[in-house]
Amino acid sequence: MRSDFADRFFIGVVSMFQGWCQHRLTGRLAVLFSVFSVLLAACATDASREAFRDSESGLELAREHAAIHCMTLRDCAQAWNRARAFVQAHSPTPIERSTDETIETRMPHQFGVAYFWAARETAADGTATIRLKGMCRGMYSVDNGPGWLYRSCAEQLREGQRDFARDVGSAS
Repeated sequence: MRSDFADRFFIGVVSMFQGWCQHRLTGRLAVLFSVFSVLLAACATDASREAFRDSESGLELAREHAAIHCMTLRDCAQAWNRARAFVQAHSPTPIERSTDETIETRMPHQFGVAYFWAARETAADGTATIRLKGMCRGMYSVDNGPGWLYRSCAEQLREGQRDFARDVGSAS
């Protein structure tokens, strides 16, 4: 999967080459090359968008698999304590706020570094679900597409979800 930057770079290179060829080629051949270049760039962009959607689906699946479900108050308290320790150990900034429902850290100043927080949802029957959430500066572009650090950030988040399920969910 290429980033949005890579797509724009590729399209720019194709456009420059296309302009050069129009000076060298005449008539139908130049038009044919122009059409081919546009189609090639469109295919590359569509493939990149599809890869982004697949990666986002994979991240959502990893989040769901990493969710910790606990049945008793005691189990939930222990899992929440492990979640707090996990967030502290795996985030580059300290915990800023911790309540019975959320454990939050601040966004780091660095780009491309994953940071995590946890959320706990308690049902009326006392059971709870604890989820790890994460983000990374530079992961998304301003149009909510993949940012210039998307691939690296997505891998850090997937790894964090796997570790969370193993470390926090193992004793549940």
